[in-house]
Amino acid sequence: MHALVAPLPHALFGLEPRWHLAAAIVLAVSASVAFFVFLRALGIALQHAAALSALALLFPWSGTVRLWSTVSINNIALVAYFLGTTAALSAFSALGRRSRVYDLAASVLYLVSVLTYEVAAAAILCSGILYRSRSSWRGLRTRWFRDAALVVVPMAASLVATSRVRFVGSPTDRITDVPRFVREDVSIFASSFLPRSAASALAQVLVLVATAAVMAAAILRARTASEALIRRWLAYWCLGAAGVGLAHLVFLGTSLSPLDSGVADRINMFAAFGFVVAAYSTLGLVVLLLAPRARAGVAAILLAAAMVFGVTWIQRTRAEIRRYDDAPALQRDVLARLGSTLRGDERDATVVTFGYPAYAAPGVPIFAHSWDLTGALRLEWNDPAVEAFPVYRRSVVCGPDAISSLQLNDAPPARYGDTVFVDLVERKAIRIRSRQECRLALRTFRPGPSFRRRSVG
Repeated sequence: MHALVAPLPHALFGLEPRWHLAAAIVLAVSASVAFFVFLRALGIALQHAAALSALALLFPWSGTVRLWSTVSINNIALVAYFLGTTAALSAFSALGRRSRVYDLAASVLYLVSVLTYEVAAAAILCSGILYRSRSSWRGLRTRWFRDAALVVVPMAASLVATSRVRFVGSPTDRITDVPRFVREDVSIFASSFLPRSAASALAQVLVLVATAAVMAAAILRARTASEALIRRWLAYWCLGAAGVGLAHLVFLGTSLSPLDSGVADRINMFAAFGFVVAAYSTLGLVVLLLAPRARAGVAAILLAAAMVFGVTWIQRTRAEIRRYDDAPALQRDVLARLGSTLRGDERDATVVTFGYPAYAAPGVPIFAHSWDLTGALRLEWNDPAVEAFPVYRRSVVCGPDAISSLQLNDAPPARYGDTVFVDLVERKAIRIRSRQECRLALRTFRPGPSFRRRSVG
């Protein structure tokens, strides 16, 4: 379904980035609104649900869903999951035809979510835990089994259909990734309480020690019958922590990890909501433990804390925006250099670029793959036959019949006679007609660095 929806923004907005980014913001806001509806369906008070949904929109460790229009389409999966769960919960409370309508809506929305992006698949499989608040285990069995089928069947079909064209981690890869994911998730949780300038390793440890003390004290207090409110906030914290784990479950065994930056932080697009709930619940427990007689003021205190969170998170996001702003300027520079360096007949060859950095910053690519450089040149030159790939960090191999990349698996065949090397820094180009010419050219055509360190000459 993502493949069907992804071309629509380009059909509507063309190459105008402002409209694409505006659409990304609209989709991100829609996900936060759907999250608000979901929280209200779970019985969370209006003021807390509003604060949580606003914070989820600002969470900086998933900024790519607001700053990269392509991945913003995946917000549809989040909207569908939150509204689907809301509909499923409503079906248990409604009667007759209305219940059946809610039930059908939940199934359709769950299917839309999984087919758009499987990020919420594990959460859907565990939806019975949420249903338990509305029904007995026996009463929710049918709904839960149907949810499982809606997840397992399309995901299995997708796995079989795409396993030849994408990496699929083995069970061993997934298990091996668990400790790293846990460490990085804990780091993000601790950093969410700290301003960017103070998020040192020591500060994170202090936050985690304080959180452990709060949780221990809350658990001890929750054992008494009169502490229902503390038990409720403990349940919210567990819900948030479980949400993070379920959101990251599908990414185990991949090349992504929670602390990845730039476009790779899409791994946190669903986990962001869990992080926000866990952090906010921690503050709620602190207020209840330190001021047990001021429980009527919990909402006001938490609102003030949420505003502080929001300000520090906005600062982090603004720093991320500056990194994203550099990339399109450098992309335009690459295209301009290629346009001024290559003659008309050289544009018909496979273009291999040297000397230029691949990333403006970690996770923020300039041109780091064949598909992005090729696509940009096809649009720039209005030629669907163009093939190109960048060379950075590692050079190319001059094979018997063609040139192959040591860095990219997606690089097209670069056959002798139909290949042009371009040094983007020196603005020189040479057609490569033989293996010998390739080897000679590599004496002066050097790979670019992975990251931009200074202005490009």
